[in-house]
Amino acid sequence: MGARHGQLFWIGIWTLGLLSSAALADPAQDTARAEEAFSKGDLTQTIPLLKKAASAGYAPAQARLGEILDVSEFNEEAVTWFRKAADQGNAAGEFGLGRMYALGEGIEKDPKKALYWITLAAEKDYLQAIKLLAQAYRTGQLGLTVDPQQAQLWEAKARTLEKAAVAGQNKKQTEQGQGK
Repeated sequence: MGARHGQLFWIGIWTLGLLSSAALADPAQDTARAEEAFSKGDLTQTIPLLKKAASAGYAPAQARLGEILDVSEFNEEAVTWFRKAADQGNAAGEFGLGRMYALGEGIEKDPKKALYWITLAAEKDYLQAIKLLAQAYRTGQLGLTVDPQQAQLWEAKARTLEKAAVAGQNKKQTEQGQGK
């Protein structure tokens, strides 16, 4: 019987190896696969993968799912996912939640809460949040007093981040061209 159990053990291990890697993917892998499917316009694959990763507590998937739901006008569900990501300190989730408060989509409009969440994201160098804060200081949105000096500071930060992103992209392309 011992040899028989040994064979069954190895058959079980071999069978596990045959399982789809999708079934064993971790939330980060599911999110990456979802982004790939999304870039191809395949929402039927994107949404289940994001929901799986988001339900597992993966903040980047929660924020991305919130973005897609927001665009699709499922605002209350978007708020739920943005909040879960924001509560974990995810800048995209903070920004998304702040936007929802600013617009009053899926949640009661609240400029103070909007400013709070958007500022948290901006302080983490989240570019969209920085640009929105700069605009808010220029126009007096989100309950802010018009302050050209603050607007210029946020605009300068945005330019710095954009330049760094372009430099990083150029470096990556150069390395790919050199076979690194």
